[in-house]
Amino acid sequence: MKKAVLILFGVILTLVVVAAILMQVQSAAKTASNAGKDVATVERGDLILKVVETGTIDAVKAVDVRSRASGRLKRLLVEEGEFVTEGQLIAVIDPLEIELRVSQDRAQLQGAQSGASRAAIEIEQRRVTAKSEHDQAVARLAQLRKELDAQPTLTRTAIEQARAALRSSQQERERLAGSVLPTQRTAVESELRDSQASFETAQRDYERIEELARLGYVAGQALDAAKLRRDQASIRLEKARSDRARLDEQQRLDLMKADEDVRSAQAALDRAIANGIQDDVKRREYESAIAAVDSAKARLRDVEVLRKTREQSLATVSQLESALGDSLRQLRETQVRATMDGVVSKKYIEVGDMVTGLSAFSQGTAIVRIEDRTALRVKLEINEIDVARLKRGMRAEVDVDAFPDKKFAGRISKIAPASTAMQPAQMGQQAASGDAVVKYEVEILLDKADPSLRSGMSAKCTFETLRREKVLRLLVEFVGKDKDGRFVMLAPPKDSKEKPKRQAVQVGATSGAFVEILSGVKEGDRVARPEFTGPERRGFFQAGPEEEQAPEEPGGGPGGQ
Repeated sequence: MKKAVLILFGVILTLVVVAAILMQVQSAAKTASNAGKDVATVERGDLILKVVETGTIDAVKAVDVRSRASGRLKRLLVEEGEFVTEGQLIAVIDPLEIELRVSQDRAQLQGAQSGASRAAIEIEQRRVTAKSEHDQAVARLAQLRKELDAQPTLTRTAIEQARAALRSSQQERERLAGSVLPTQRTAVESELRDSQASFETAQRDYERIEELARLGYVAGQALDAAKLRRDQASIRLEKARSDRARLDEQQRLDLMKADEDVRSAQAALDRAIANGIQDDVKRREYESAIAAVDSAKARLRDVEVLRKTREQSLATVSQLESALGDSLRQLRETQVRATMDGVVSKKYIEVGDMVTGLSAFSQGTAIVRIEDRTALRVKLEINEIDVARLKRGMRAEVDVDAFPDKKFAGRISKIAPASTAMQPAQMGQQAASGDAVVKYEVEILLDKADPSLRSGMSAKCTFETLRREKVLRLLVEFVGKDKDGRFVMLAPPKDSKEKPKRQAVQVGATSGAFVEILSGVKEGDRVARPEFTGPERRGFFQAGPEEEQAPEEPGGGPGGQ
């Protein structure tokens, strides 16, 4: 028992001694550490400044494939990650609606072409009739001239001829008014009634089918077919009305001509009877013939008006041909093809979704995204201070988080001329003020597009903006600044009780952690930390091989330039 107590006492004593030794070691280490922070040595080394920023990988060339035709996506022939070639069929839009539109445009075009052809025939008929009337008027004028010259010797013959002509013209007038004109009008009126009935029937069918289509009981094709029948019936009705109008005019002209023939025959008879005033009557007839010639010439000019009307019809034909061509183009556009070689990086829609066509008023629905992976870039947003150190063509080291064992390289291909102002709150920072952080977009073009890289991957880019090798340098915290300029405090010998002495120095570049010393001290000189008189503030980290925390600036000013 006594032996056990002695052993326990020995163990406790040993622990106390070990604890005392450890406390002395820690105290000495702390003292040495504090002493190291208060004194630094001017040394020769490298001064390196780097800019580091993180961005995302993206393809240099990427397109969203869109369709110029609208409709439901019927087939999608590619998957994400699949390689496609330019012109390859990648999707099909349901062409049913566009095919129906093509049929409608073709039917309208055929109707317009038929109307233009009918107008051409009518113009030719009018031309022949007007020319015939003109020739007849000219011939009659010449005849009257001869009669006027030979009237004294042809009086008796003229009376008989005038009577015969009067009877003939009266019979012709009666025949025209009694049988010919009513027969023509009956046929035209019958056609007009049939056309009106057909149009009203087609209109009622269209309204009925339209209501059923609105309720979803019939397909849209049936509605379009009903509309087509209504339009055809409307065209037929307009033609019948036009035929009736033309018939009215023609009959009016025929009756006018028949009446004129009767009057002429009666006048001839009167002239023949009134032999005493025959010369004056003949002269009046002659003047009337001149007016008839002028009237015939006017009817010839009416043919020119009809030609202009036909030109309008031909313009309508051209418009409908253009509309049909556009419908056929849209029908071709239902087959969506790849616009370039690349990889399908994203599918925006699935089979069955509606697609809006690309037009002047709509950007259209994107179907897939194709990326050219032969050229990749990294997009960065760099603050205004760091971007001032960069220039196009500068090399960059690129580290991708997804591949820590691989190294990539690139060069700056673009520096945006205008900034993208971002609020600190948008960056997740705590900022007392609302001032914007000014940043610029910078693009890094990778030297080689690795197949393993994907769009959207995070990448850290490092730019070496300053390198000074084997220069005198000193930690920035040991270089002070006051109204007289930059200085250091030369440290006395280790065992001396002298105070540090102020020594003016000239500084060069700074990396944030170190300052280049140009003159004032030499390699190996020991300097003390200057007394800090400025406000307390926090330091920042400088990336690179000298990555250290920049200390608070002694002497109340910054340590670098």
